[in-house]
Amino acid sequence: MRYYSACFFKSGTIVPFFCQPFLYRDTMKDRGQLLQALASAVEKTRKERKLTKTALAHFADLQESYIRGITKGRRNPTVTTIYAICEALDIPPQEFFKRVNAEIDALDDSKSTVPHK
Repeated sequence: MRYYSACFFKSGTIVPFFCQPFLYRDTMKDRGQLLQALASAVEKTRKERKLTKTALAHFADLQESYIRGITKGRRNPTVTTIYAICEALDIPPQEFFKRVNAEIDALDDSKSTVPHK
């Protein structure tokens, strides 16, 4: 039997340490924010690689309209789709998810600096 180090959250949930960077963040409860962060990470990485949305769709073997939906934060891609996009962008999934986390942090910062009405 293999044992993993784990962390306990306030909710009583047990999460292995290797999953913590990507799971159970308070901000991930807001799906719209997560999709916006994912969209921003895809779009910024695509532009860094100097690919058009059409080229990205072709290399990832996805419909161009689906890629547009992802980059606008309107689509919720599956894990296999995210991996296909990472492969097309020539970026390791771990690095991509670090970028998504950075985008979530940036969205959190922008929310805290916007005055409430």
